[in-house]
Amino acid sequence: MKQLIISLLFLSANIFSQNAITLDSCIRMAKTNYPLIKQNNLLNETAVNNIKGINQNWLPRLSFTSQASDQSESTELHSPGFNVVAPKQLFTNSLDLDQTLFDGGQIKQQRRVEKLNAANEVEKNEVELYKLIDRVNQLYSNILLSRENIKALNIYKNDIINKKTIVAASFKNGMSLQSSLEELEAEELKTEQNLIEAKDDLLALYQSLGMFVNKTVDDNTDLSTQPIGTALQGNDITRPEMKLFTTQKDLLDARHKLNNTAAFPKVSLFADGAYGRTGYNFLNLDPRFYGMAGVRLRWNITTLYGLNKEKQSVAINSKMVDVQKEIFEFNLKSTLVAQTAKINSLKDIIETDKQILEKRHNIKHTAATQLENGSITTTDYLIQLNAEMQAILNQKIHEIRLMNAITNYNTSKGINNF
Repeated sequence: MKQLIISLLFLSANIFSQNAITLDSCIRMAKTNYPLIKQNNLLNETAVNNIKGINQNWLPRLSFTSQASDQSESTELHSPGFNVVAPKQLFTNSLDLDQTLFDGGQIKQQRRVEKLNAANEVEKNEVELYKLIDRVNQLYSNILLSRENIKALNIYKNDIINKKTIVAASFKNGMSLQSSLEELEAEELKTEQNLIEAKDDLLALYQSLGMFVNKTVDDNTDLSTQPIGTALQGNDITRPEMKLFTTQKDLLDARHKLNNTAAFPKVSLFADGAYGRTGYNFLNLDPRFYGMAGVRLRWNITTLYGLNKEKQSVAINSKMVDVQKEIFEFNLKSTLVAQTAKINSLKDIIETDKQILEKRHNIKHTAATQLENGSITTTDYLIQLNAEMQAILNQKIHEIRLMNAITNYNTSKGINNF
């Protein structure tokens, strides 16, 4: 029997843990499930594939040429004891090889540009994915608020049912009016309507959050009321936008260095081998193998003309990124100031809520006694009951809003584990 109880407790605890989720876990699941995350892998795969193509520039370049021609005339040399008449039908089959020895760092910079370009696009996606936090946070908070609203409505309804039983008994004894009983019954029906509407709204919220996290969310799901990061985070700003500004500047610098490599001379090893006639020795008219090998230097000097202009352009674009970063940080600081004030305000309000709720409970308790004694009307009692229910709901709303405010503050500063 003892083992059975332990097994049941373990099973129930396991089920509970499976149905328990936090706002942090919801956000992580939403990011994993959101289609945009797939684009990051595709961007990285594309970069790897492009870098492989860039690396192939170090491989020898081979080209094969086959040519046959028929000329209208050819070279003829006539001298005493020496006559040479070149054939009019010529052919050549050649294989050319070119191997880069020095490229001025061009291939290296091409790889760096490709990597940074992929990183830049990934960071843009991370900025978009970061917006999921606000969407999931709103759904999560609305579910908590909707649950508290339903809970308050059920308490309100049960209180009405209890008082309806007392008034019904009083009516039978001739101590209460039928209108008092009917007023409670009407209020019960109205509350039931509100419950139906609230439950439908909650179901829609469950389905929406379930789509984001790719998991069933319902009344059996335990939602933690802990904000993201549990408490207020430190002073460091770790938003993905900050990484994006860095990668943008790094990409500008890499592209500038890549353009500079065009101004360096390029050195390569070449070799040409061919079979045909005529070859380099046009006096030899026999088909034969011949070839050439050597070192080639190419230097496009005209690329030097635009280097200064390119440098100025990069400097301007870099300053533009700095300005965008400065604007972002300015707006963020302003947002954090407002959010800090909101958090402090909600903490003070919650302390006041406790005092209000205590007083509302005492007033309602007194009103319930007066209703049973017939010294006040049902309407008077319902007013006090409504006030207590609203006080209960207000306290829960303010607690959830505090959770939401702390989450917004931490989200504004940046969440490392998202």
